[in-house]
Amino acid sequence: MMADLDRWLDAARSGPSDERLAQMDAAVIRGVVRHRDRTTARRSLMLAGLLAVGIGWAGSLVPGARAQAAPLPIGMSEYAPSRLLGQ
Repeated sequence: MMADLDRWLDAARSGPSDERLAQMDAAVIRGVVRHRDRTTARRSLMLAGLLAVGIGWAGSLVPGARAQAAPLPIGMSEYAPSRLLGQ
């Protein structure tokens, strides 16, 4: 039984090999790199999501000041012509 297996392995070893086997290393490495890139992108997206949820949660805990109207419109000086003319 073992002798048959040894003869079969010797025959397989001495026979011509498929040319696709020589290209297999590059294909495997490309697949590993693609998988690693996808995993990195997923982790970055999950981290960004968790950070956004954390900031939103922390922002909801901080009490806000009451809203008050500004005494003058933004950018309007007390020395503006309309203020000086009493309009």
